[in-house]
This record gives sequence, C-alpha cells and structure tokens, in this order.
Amino acid sequence: MFDQVYSRAARTRWVLHSARVLHAAGLIRPAHPIATSRQARELRRWGPLAGAVRVAARRWPGAIGLVDDRGALAFGELERRSNALAWAWRGQGIRQDAAIGLLCRNHRGPVDAMLATAKLGAQVVPLPSDLAGDRLAAVVQREGLTSVVYDHEFAPALLAVPGRVKRYLAWTGGGEGEAITLDELIAAAPAHEPPRPAEPGGITLVSEAAGSRGVPWRVRPAHFAAQFLDRIPMPPGRALLVASPLDRPGGLVPFLVALALGSTAVLSRDVDAPRLLTRIVRYRCASLALTPVVLDGLLATTFPAALPLRVVVSSGGALPADLGNRARALLGDVVHNWYAADESLLAAVATPADWRAAPGTVGRAPFGCRVALLDADGQPLVEPGRVGAVHVGNLLAGGTAPGADGVDEGLVASGAAGHFDRAGRLFLDARR
Repeated sequence: MFDQVYSRAARTRWVLHSARVLHAAGLIRPAHPIATSRQARELRRWGPLAGAVRVAARRWPGAIGLVDDRGALAFGELERRSNALAWAWRGQGIRQDAAIGLLCRNHRGPVDAMLATAKLGAQVVPLPSDLAGDRLAAVVQREGLTSVVYDHEFAPALLAVPGRVKRYLAWTGGGEGEAITLDELIAAAPAHEPPRPAEPGGITLVSEAAGSRGVPWRVRPAHFAAQFLDRIPMPPGRALLVASPLDRPGGLVPFLVALALGSTAVLSRDVDAPRLLTRIVRYRCASLALTPVVLDGLLATTFPAALPLRVVVSSGGALPADLGNRARALLGDVVHNWYAADESLLAAVATPADWRAAPGTVGRAPFGCRVALLDADGQPLVEPGRVGAVHVGNLLAGGTAPGADGVDEGLVASGAAGHFDRAGRLFLDARR
C-alpha cells in the first residue's frame, strides 16, 4: 500500500516527519550514528517484534521490560526466553511457513510466543478470547494455523480444533493432562541467538467482528512507531500499564511501542480495578492503555493525587463523552481516544486538545493515515454532520483484508458509521 497508493513526494514527507518524531522520542540518536544505524539494521532484518526486543536487550539488558502476575523480566531475559523458545520450536519442525495462534490473556506467555514466532520468520495470529468451538475451528482452518498457544481456561474452546494442530500451554491451572508448557520448552532449550529467517515474521489480526478475513500486518517498524508517537506521545523509559487485550490493536500496538522505547510494560491477566491501581502506583506508570470499561472501573477507585500520568489511551470501544470528561477531571488533560480499526491499525486519534474542543470525538487520522466517509453509492461525504460508512487506510499497514468490501485506492470499509464535524473531527455513530 505504501508504494502503490502514495506518491513519492508523500512518502518522502512521511520519512522526514517520522525521523523528527523518532528523534524527539529518543529512538534516533544523531550523536550516536553507529548505534542508530545498528538499531535500524536490526529492525529491518528481524522485523518489528524480534528486532525491537533485540535492540532493547542490547541497550538496556538489565532494565525491567515486562511485569506480569508472575513477576518481572528484564529485557535481556525476554531476549533469552524467546531465543530458547524459537530453538525448541525449530526442533519440533516449526519453520517460516508456520502460523501460530495465540489464545491467551495478558502475561509473559503470549509475549514469549510472539517474539519466538518472529525469530522463526513465522506468522503469529492473536485470537479473540471469545472465539470457541466451530467458530474457532473455522478461523484455525482459514488462517492455516499449525499450532495454538493457549491459557488453561481456554482448553474447552479448542475441543473442535483438529488434532493435527499442536497445542502449547502458556498459563497453567492444574490438571491440563499431557499439554506441554512454554516454560518447559524454554527451560530445555539453548538461549543463544537462532538463525535469522529469510523474511521477518509478521502478525495477522483476526477481524472476526466484521466477518472478514484476517488482516496481515507487514509494517515498517520504526515508521509505525513514529505514526503512533506523533499523536500519542508515550514517554520513553517510563512504565506503561497495558489493560487492553494483546489480541487487539489497543493492547498490542502500545506494548510494541513500549518495547521500542525501553519502557516497562505492566500486564495483568484480569482487569480488577483495585489490582490494576496497585500496579499503576507500584511501578509509577506514566501511561495507561485500556478499554472504556476498564477506565470506568478505575475511575470508581480512589486515585492518589500525585500519580504521574502523562498519557491515557482509550480504545476497543466507544468512549462516551461523560466518561471521557470524568477521566479528564480526575486524571488531568491526558486522555487520548483512539479508534483502532483492525484494517488500518491507527485509524483516528483524538488528542486532549481534540477532546477539550469536542468531547466524544475520535479526532483525526494521524499522519500517513486516511479516513473517508462514503454514502450508499460509494460517493465521498464531506459535509459536516452527514453520516456515512467509515473507510480507512494506512500507508504502513501493508495489506488489506482479502475479499473486503469498499476497497478504493487503499481504503477499506471498517464496518463503522460516522460523521465529521465542522473542524474535520470524526465522530462514530455506530461501531461494528
């Protein structure tokens, strides 16, 4: 999409713009050109997942990269664990043509699996947790999954999945029988660097809510981080609480950006508000990535007055105006309302300034993204207040959903309806 839809001038403007954003975030260091060049080479060769953890492990090997219900892991440990899992899976015949599904909550297990899959050059497919039975079996077949990594509570959901699909247990609850665990594989394998794959591994999001095929991400990692940071300026080196599911853009994308920034990602298998608040305070989280439902629960607790929040990112559902206004009153002018359409990752973002001016808006498309409203005849709507079908595009998404309706010059129907206000800000009238 990047090369086919956007002009050379537009691509050049984006490269220059992304360089400025990455420099401001500390990811490009002009004073250290050799280190910056090495970092760019790692990301280019290994892709956004494996490349990011390799860079982080070299820059901050002892810094805490992840905290979950089992404790903390340094960036160097994340690198070694994913190396070991990649070797173990190679020994079981998993190669670059494989596709591995993840049916997990937020913890180190899916992170280990994502990083190891990327190091094999395979495709990782996060699966929505509400998939089960025949629906799950259909997705497994459709996406060509050869293996599934799962948490124990999802074992019944796998009963309809063919036995040829290998199972690996990420989180145990006791009594799982013969299922092999990721920890067992990691403990028994070497932790040195595996061979670099011919092509970096990728990620496929399953857009089951729209009834469409999975949407493959083939993104340029550094540029995509710039696109996110341009509208959502997560502070580098500061902890991020990820309370949105890692199987959705709202959880996965901030986690990947945190990895690139050298920030601690704080994960939790549940979204119990008091427990989340304890972790926010303990790790002095400067950023939160959560759904409106989780945000509502957190606001019902008592927040410490001195909590150093810089960014609150709400996605994965409509953020009502009254809820966003309460969050702004209690947490400060830090709320970012992100419309994270699966088809384009970053469809639109309302910054704190956008929200002040128009509570309830999802804002505007970030640099390099496109949002258009089409009527029933496929004609663009530009008049304020007129409701149309939301179509989205992203020069970094690298593909569209096969068979999706409404593809027009890189735009894909998102399944949502919305309208623009007089300032060009997008409002969603109905989500899919």
